[in-house]
Amino acid sequence: MGYVYSALWFMIAVLLFFKFRKESKIVYVLSAYFVFAGVWWLLNEMTKLEPGVFGSVFRAVSVLMLAVLAVTYFLEKRKTENSASSDISTISDLDAETDSR
Repeated sequence: MGYVYSALWFMIAVLLFFKFRKESKIVYVLSAYFVFAGVWWLLNEMTKLEPGVFGSVFRAVSVLMLAVLAVTYFLEKRKTENSASSDISTISDLDAETDSR
Protein backbone atom coordinates (compact mmCIF):
# COMPACT_ATOMS: atom_id res chain seq x y z
CA MET A 1 0.00 0.00 0.00
CA GLY A 2 2.97 2.32 0.55
CA TYR A 3 3.75 2.25 -3.15
CA VAL A 4 0.31 3.68 -3.88
CA TYR A 5 0.89 6.55 -1.44
CA SER A 6 4.30 7.20 -2.94
CA ALA A 7 2.89 7.30 -6.47
CA LEU A 8 0.09 9.59 -5.26
CA TRP A 9 2.56 12.08 -3.75
CA PHE A 10 4.64 12.09 -6.94
CA MET A 11 1.55 12.65 -9.11
CA ILE A 12 0.40 15.53 -6.92
CA ALA A 13 3.87 17.10 -7.10
CA VAL A 14 3.95 16.86 -10.90
CA LEU A 15 0.41 18.19 -11.21
CA LEU A 16 1.14 21.16 -8.97
CA PHE A 17 4.39 21.98 -10.70
CA PHE A 18 3.19 21.82 -14.29
CA LYS A 19 -0.44 22.88 -13.99
CA PHE A 20 -0.52 25.41 -11.13
CA ARG A 21 2.94 26.98 -11.07
CA LYS A 22 1.64 30.26 -12.49
CA GLU A 23 -0.82 30.64 -9.61
CA SER A 24 1.67 31.41 -6.87
CA LYS A 25 5.23 30.88 -5.72
CA ILE A 26 3.89 28.72 -2.91
CA VAL A 27 3.26 25.95 -5.44
CA TYR A 28 7.00 25.40 -5.93
CA VAL A 29 7.55 24.83 -2.23
CA LEU A 30 4.48 22.65 -1.94
CA SER A 31 5.55 20.60 -4.96
CA ALA A 32 8.98 20.07 -3.41
CA TYR A 33 7.32 18.88 -0.20
CA PHE A 34 5.23 16.34 -2.10
CA VAL A 35 8.37 15.04 -3.84
CA PHE A 36 9.93 14.69 -0.38
CA ALA A 37 6.85 12.83 0.87
CA GLY A 38 6.89 10.54 -2.17
CA VAL A 39 10.55 9.69 -1.68
CA TRP A 40 9.94 9.16 2.03
CA TRP A 41 7.04 6.74 1.48
CA LEU A 42 8.95 4.90 -1.24
CA LEU A 43 12.05 4.46 0.95
CA ASN A 44 9.88 3.47 3.88
CA GLU A 45 8.16 0.80 1.81
CA MET A 46 11.38 -0.53 0.30
CA THR A 47 13.42 -0.68 3.51
CA LYS A 48 10.67 -1.18 6.13
CA LEU A 49 12.18 1.38 8.50
CA GLU A 50 11.02 1.44 12.08
CA PRO A 51 8.82 4.52 12.69
CA GLY A 52 10.82 5.80 15.69
CA VAL A 53 13.22 8.61 14.83
CA PHE A 54 12.44 8.47 11.11
CA GLY A 55 8.74 9.08 11.72
CA SER A 56 9.57 12.00 13.99
CA VAL A 57 11.74 13.56 11.28
CA PHE A 58 8.90 13.24 8.76
CA ARG A 59 6.44 14.83 11.20
CA ALA A 60 8.85 17.66 11.98
CA VAL A 61 9.40 18.42 8.29
CA SER A 62 5.64 18.31 7.72
CA VAL A 63 4.90 20.72 10.57
CA LEU A 64 7.68 23.07 9.44
CA MET A 65 6.34 23.00 5.88
CA LEU A 66 2.81 23.70 7.08
CA ALA A 67 4.01 26.68 9.13
CA VAL A 68 6.06 28.12 6.26
CA LEU A 69 3.19 27.72 3.81
CA ALA A 70 0.67 29.28 6.19
CA VAL A 71 2.85 32.33 6.82
CA THR A 72 3.61 32.70 3.12
CA TYR A 73 -0.06 32.37 2.21
CA PHE A 74 -1.20 35.02 4.69
CA LEU A 75 1.56 37.43 3.64
CA GLU A 76 0.66 36.98 -0.01
CA LYS A 77 -3.04 37.40 0.77
CA ARG A 78 -2.37 40.61 2.68
CA LYS A 79 -0.27 41.95 -0.19
CA THR A 80 -3.03 41.14 -2.67
CA GLU A 81 -5.68 42.81 -0.49
CA ASN A 82 -3.54 45.93 -0.08
CA SER A 83 -2.94 46.23 -3.80
CA ALA A 84 -6.65 45.70 -4.49
CA SER A 85 -7.63 48.40 -1.99
CA SER A 86 -5.10 50.82 -3.49
CA ASP A 87 -6.52 50.08 -6.95
CA ILE A 88 -10.03 50.84 -5.69
CA SER A 89 -8.91 54.10 -4.10
CA THR A 90 -7.17 55.08 -7.35
CA ILE A 91 -10.33 54.36 -9.32
CA SER A 92 -12.46 56.37 -6.87
CA ASP A 93 -9.97 59.26 -7.11
CA LEU A 94 -10.27 59.19 -10.89
CA ASP A 95 -14.07 59.13 -10.63
CA ALA A 96 -13.99 62.12 -8.29
CA GLU A 97 -11.82 64.07 -10.73
CA THR A 98 -14.14 63.19 -13.60
CA ASP A 99 -17.21 64.27 -11.62
CA SER A 100 -15.66 67.63 -10.69
CA ARG A 101 -15.08 68.49 -14.36
